[in-house]
Amino acid sequence: GRIKNDADSTASISTCNGLKGFFTLRGETYLIEPLKVPDREAHAVYKYEDGKKKDEAPKMCGVTQTNWESDEPIKKTSQLAATSEQQHFDPRHIQLIIVADHAMFVKYNSDSTAVTTWTHQIVNNMIVIYRDLNIHITLAALEIWSNGDLITVTSSAPTTLRSFGEWRERDLLNRRTHDNAQLLTAVHLGSLIGYGYVGTMCDPKWSVGIIEDHSTDPIWVAATIAHEMGHNLGINHDGNQCNCGAAGCVMSARISQHPSYHFSDCSMNEYQNYLTNHNPQCIVNQRLRTDTVSTSVSGNELLQNSANPCYDAATCQAREGADCASGPCCRDCKFLKEGPICKRARGDNMDDYCNGKTCDCPRNPHKGEHDPMERPAPAKGSVLM
Repeated sequence: GRIKNDADSTASISTCNGLKGFFTLRGETYLIEPLKVPDREAHAVYKYEDGKKKDEAPKMCGVTQTNWESDEPIKKTSQLAATSEQQHFDPRHIQLIIVADHAMFVKYNSDSTAVTTWTHQIVNNMIVIYRDLNIHITLAALEIWSNGDLITVTSSAPTTLRSFGEWRERDLLNRRTHDNAQLLTAVHLGSLIGYGYVGTMCDPKWSVGIIEDHSTDPIWVAATIAHEMGHNLGINHDGNQCNCGAAGCVMSARISQHPSYHFSDCSMNEYQNYLTNHNPQCIVNQRLRTDTVSTSVSGNELLQNSANPCYDAATCQAREGADCASGPCCRDCKFLKEGPICKRARGDNMDDYCNGKTCDCPRNPHKGEHDPMERPAPAKGSVLM
């Protein structure tokens, strides 16, 4: 969305378990997230600073070839002239499946709900990014490999991605119709954070990408998935001459110090060229609202849109009459009454209890000021009551 009375602004906010997301205003990016304080629905809003430490090695996408197993090269951007007609794209619709590997499940404390919420935040940001190309992203399904990986996932992105593409063709496509699949992994991919094939959208084996879950901010992971999907749509890395009117563009080869929300003029030209030369048919038809996934189930299963009767996946909110859709203090669409333990103590800390007012597990007000197991509140910003 956008901020009222500011046509150049951008906003992507999830209302699942509090407000989480970002908005841009007058060229600056601001993050919003809940604060973990007892008995208060408080949120922090703070200006986004640099996305990576200055001494951190630059992370990048591993794509080097122009296209995948094709004798027809995609024209270089310098050969294409951007016109107003080319920049007005007809709407396209990509039905996306995200697969979270077993390392992701373990990383989020073996909590399928946590993985699902994180994935929804990522896709929410992707929807904003792809507005430039008039592409509408639908999360058709989320698969969590909670019982173990269905392929061998290693730190070699090219090797793992090839295995993932082959598995998608022989297994996943037989269970659920979709246009593109992205493997989200917590396995460290070395100097890479993503890898994808170029010009392969709609291909049953190669319309895939792999992304490392490399940040605690969904904006960054969303930008990385958007980047690899951009490769699938025939878009190569930006050169020095490319411009998107922002500090960083989606198809930059290396991650920039600012989140990337916009495709460059070069990317738009290459996408137009891909549509003209290849005309991928799977993304032409609009998807039904009922194709959107909602919440998770246990086991290595495809998550269907009817899995949670409390949850409206299209709005990412609880259904009418429900207090909540998920969370440690939510049961049968209602908040648990005050008293049940929702988080066992570790070390010398105290147990946390449901308070009957939220689906999240509120921090015990009798704990000390600093709980080493809790994520610290942002150092900068203001608190909204």
